[in-house]
Amino acid sequence: MRHYLNNAFTLARVSNLPTVWTNVLVAWTINATASRTLKIIPEISDFDFFSWSVFAFLFLGSSLVYAGGCTLNDAFDKNFDQKHNPSRPIPSGSISSKQVWILGIAELIIGTALLLAGAGCNPVWVIALISTVLIYDIIHKKWVGGIIVMGLCRLFLWLTAASSSGISDIAPQTWIWGIVLTGYIIGISLFARGESKKEETPKQISILLLFGAPLTALAGLVYWNQLDPVRVFLVNIVGLLIGWIAYSSVMIMKEQKKGAIGIGVSRLLAGICALDAVAVCFYSPILITPVLCFLSVAVIMQKKFAAT
Repeated sequence: MRHYLNNAFTLARVSNLPTVWTNVLVAWTINATASRTLKIIPEISDFDFFSWSVFAFLFLGSSLVYAGGCTLNDAFDKNFDQKHNPSRPIPSGSISSKQVWILGIAELIIGTALLLAGAGCNPVWVIALISTVLIYDIIHKKWVGGIIVMGLCRLFLWLTAASSSGISDIAPQTWIWGIVLTGYIIGISLFARGESKKEETPKQISILLLFGAPLTALAGLVYWNQLDPVRVFLVNIVGLLIGWIAYSSVMIMKEQKKGAIGIGVSRLLAGICALDAVAVCFYSPILITPVLCFLSVAVIMQKKFAAT
C-alpha cells in the first residue's frame, strides 16, 4: 500500500498541490469580495461568503482534478518516458499503465463531482477545466502551443474556484489576476524552453510574463492611490517577494550547471503561491500568512516529490 501511495503521489506531482490550494482560496476570496467595477477601491473581505464545507469540497475537488490531470499525463507519455525518462513510475515498472489510467480517470471523475455537487462551482468553468486538462495531456508533446493550453488549465481552475457557492458572475479583478496567473504559467515553460535552446525571443517575452504579478500590483497601487497604508505596505513587500523569486529563478536557469533549468522551474512553480499572496493583499491581508505558509510547504515537498 505504501508503495502504491508513493507512486500515486509521484504521478500527481503532489509538491505542486499547495499552489492549487492557494489558487482556489484566493480566486474564491477575490471574486466574492471585489466590486463589479474597477472604479471602487477594494474593501477588506468580511468573509461572509466563506463556508468550511464548501472550501473542503473545493480543496479536495481541485486537488483530485490536478492529480488526475498529472497522472494521465504520464499515461499519455508512456512511450516518450520509456526513451527519455526511464525513472518515471510506468517505464520503471513501479506501476502498470492500466493502473495509471484507472487512477487518473477516477481522480478526474471524483474531483469533478466534488466541484459541481459539493462546492457548487459553475458547470461551464468546470467543463472548460476538465476539457483543457485532457487536451493538454493529449497534445503537449505534439504541439509547441501546448504551453498555452497549460496556462488555460490554471485560468479555468481559477475561474472554477471563483464561481464556488453558485456565484454566477466573475468580477473584473478576478479576470485580471486570472490572466496574470495564466501568463506566469506560460512564462515558466517559455523561458525554460528558450533557455534550453538558447533562443532569446522566447526568454524576453517570458520574463515580462514572469514579472506580471508585481507589475500588476504596482499598477493597482497607482490606480487605487487612496488605499490604506497597511495594504500598500503589504502589497509592496509581497510584490518584492514574487519579484525576487522570478529574478533568482531566471538567474539559476541561466547557469550552465546540470539540472539548473529544473531547479529554476521548480522554484517558479512554488512561486505561484507568492503570486496568489500578492493578489490577495488587496482584498484580504489576513490570508497572506497561510498562503505564504503553503509556499514553504511546496518547497519542502519538492525535496521528496519532483515538481515537474
